[in-house]
Amino acid sequence: MNPFLFLRGEFRRSFGGALALALVLAFAGSLSPAVSMLERSVRSGMAQSADAFDLLVGAKGSAVDLVLGAVYLRPEPLSLLPYGTLEEVKAHGGIRWAAPLAFGDRWKNYPLAGTSSELVTLGGKRPLASGRMFLNDGEAVVGAGVPLKEGDSFSPSHGSVAEAALDGEGKSAHAHDRSFRVVGKMPATGTPWDRVVAVPIEALWNMHDSGAGTGRCSAVVVKPVTVADAYRLRSALNTPDKQAVFSGEVLTRLFGTLEQMHDVMMLLAFGAQAAALAAALVSGFFAVAMRVKALALLRALGASHGFLAVSVWLMVSGVLLAGSALGLGLGCIMASAASSWIQAETGVALTVSLSARECLTALLAAGCGCLAAFLPAWFACRKTAGELLRSA
Repeated sequence: MNPFLFLRGEFRRSFGGALALALVLAFAGSLSPAVSMLERSVRSGMAQSADAFDLLVGAKGSAVDLVLGAVYLRPEPLSLLPYGTLEEVKAHGGIRWAAPLAFGDRWKNYPLAGTSSELVTLGGKRPLASGRMFLNDGEAVVGAGVPLKEGDSFSPSHGSVAEAALDGEGKSAHAHDRSFRVVGKMPATGTPWDRVVAVPIEALWNMHDSGAGTGRCSAVVVKPVTVADAYRLRSALNTPDKQAVFSGEVLTRLFGTLEQMHDVMMLLAFGAQAAALAAALVSGFFAVAMRVKALALLRALGASHGFLAVSVWLMVSGVLLAGSALGLGLGCIMASAASSWIQAETGVALTVSLSARECLTALLAAGCGCLAAFLPAWFACRKTAGELLRSA
C-alpha cells in the first residue's frame, strides 16, 4: 500500500482543519524570527546613526538623554552648556573638528538644528548632494527627507518636534518673524538627520537674542584625531558642570536593556510555539481517534502497523513542517512591517535580513515537531484490527 495515496485522501477530506492548524503553528512560530530579526536591525540602524558622533559634550544630566537628543533628534530636555564650552573643547587639541548643536525650533514637524558646517559635512568628508553650505544666518541646508528644495524659503516656529505633531500644517502661534532660504541639500544617510533643517547656530542665537541661551548650545559634537585623544578629551571634559560621553558606550547600555527585552520576548515566543506544538499533537491524537473506522478497515485489508504509523507520522509532520515554513515567512513580513513603522517614527533606517540563526531555529522547531509526531503515530498502530473494530 502507498501511504501517500492515503494522505492525499485524508488531506482532501480535512483540508480546512489541516490549514487552520498550520496557520496557528505559523503565527506561533513567527514571533521568534520576527523578534530576532527586528532586534538585530534595530541594533545595526542605531549604531550606524551614531557613527558621526564619536564624543558628545553636554551639560550634567542623563547621558542617555544627551545621545537621544543629539544623535536621534528626540525632543529631550537638554540643558544648555556654559558659555565658552566650544572654545574650551577646541583648546584641548587632538581634535579634527568640533561643532556646536542647539535645538528648540522647527519647521512643520522637521527639527531645526543650529550648528556649523563641520557637522553638516563631517569636517569636509561628506559633500552635499546638491547646492552649497550656508554662509550667513539667513540660509539653511536641509536633510534628504525634508520636502524643501534649493531656493525655497520658510519660516520656523518655536517648539519641539512633539508639539509639531499637533500642527499638521506647520502653523503655530509661536512662529518666528523671519525666514530662511534653502541653499543646499544633504545626501541621504539613513539616519534621523535626513529630517533635519540645519542652520547656522548664530541664526538661533539671533532669533532668541532676548533669552538666556544666547551664545550657548545644547551639545558639542567632537571628532577626535585618535582613540587616545578621545579618552583624554573625555576625561578632561568631565567637570562638575558638564559631561563628555562616547555615544557608543551609551548605546551599549541601551542595547543591554534591549537584550533583556529580547530575552523576555523570545521566552514568550518559545512558550507560544510550544503551546501550538502541543495543540497540534493533541489534534493529531483526535484525528486518529476520529479515524478509527478507516484505520480498522485498512488493518482488515492487510495494512501493516508500519503503514499506519508512517501514514499518521507523515500527516502530522506535514502539518508541522508547513506551519514552520509559513511561520518563518510570516516572521519576515512582521519584522519588515515593524521596521518600516520604526523608521517612519524615528528616521533610523532599518534593514531586515534573514540569517542562519532564524533558519536553524525554525529547523530545530520543525525537527522537534517531527519527533513528537511519533506519539500519535504510535497511538494509531498500537491496536490490532480486532481491537480497532470493537472500539469503532
